[in-house]
Amino acid sequence: MKRPLLTLSLTLTLCAAVLRAEPSFYDGVAAYVNDKVVTVDAVMQELHNSFDLRQVPPAEQAGRIRALFPVVRDMLVNRTLILEAYEASGAELPNEAVNARVQEIIADQFGGDEAKLKETLRESRLTRDEWVKKVRENMIVMAMQQLQVDRKIVVSPKKIREYYAAHAADFAEGAGTHVRSITINPEGGAKAAEAALAELKAGKPFAEVAKAHSADPQAAQGGDWGFVDPAANFAAPIVEALAKLKPGETSGVVEMGDWRAIVQKVDERAGEPPSLAEAWPRVEAAVRAELGQVRYNEWVEGLRKNAYIKNVDVKLQ
Repeated sequence: MKRPLLTLSLTLTLCAAVLRAEPSFYDGVAAYVNDKVVTVDAVMQELHNSFDLRQVPPAEQAGRIRALFPVVRDMLVNRTLILEAYEASGAELPNEAVNARVQEIIADQFGGDEAKLKETLRESRLTRDEWVKKVRENMIVMAMQQLQVDRKIVVSPKKIREYYAAHAADFAEGAGTHVRSITINPEGGAKAAEAALAELKAGKPFAEVAKAHSADPQAAQGGDWGFVDPAANFAAPIVEALAKLKPGETSGVVEMGDWRAIVQKVDERAGEPPSLAEAWPRVEAAVRAELGQVRYNEWVEGLRKNAYIKNVDVKLQ
């Protein structure tokens, strides 16, 4: 089921995610926000934290980054304005609360091992003080969202019933497409892809061909992804190829820049929607998220109207 995603959500990623970013070295300013700046490096770090680009074919990654850059920049601009609004309110987050959250993250994400945290911070080019500052800022942003958005949302039973009536199929359980894939890396090229396809046409089991030729994470399982949502797991060319297949059919070679793939639609199921009573908590959460998006947009738009914001034309390679 697709649910509305609060624009704020990327800025709420707690600091364990910050530590997943690959080190980057980008100079320059991406935006001016009142008397503060959003740097290009900050945008790129947040982009890599929030979007897993490892599944994007290398030939498509530069284009994906260019498309995501202005989206992430706007989110960091919004974050800056929210932090300023908090400062202007005169509120003060107790150091004890921040320290408690820091210890919680260390326990949950690093097994309580300060040495592991230190090593990860070193790899991510962050000092401990910088990391703690990010923890504090995330706590503030979350508190401001709760105050300005979450507490002002009222979800009535009528809205829940109306939403379910219009979106019952979205709550179906067990829906998905059973997919198998063979991914050929650029080194293998067209020749390797055609060889794998020829083996399939000759009757060799898909799993054997996948184990022998595939470069994707499921190769060891014979290319078997199980029942998944194709749009959430594969690049657009594969999604399009799967849409044209009937259960049991296998595609030809699908090109994705320098990468190539062969996919098989093993089965497909629509799933059955639960009753309203069974789905009520999920429907209420979906309605709350949808209303929250509207409320969040209104709140941030008000902050932006009263601020000086200037985006810089950044040329990404």
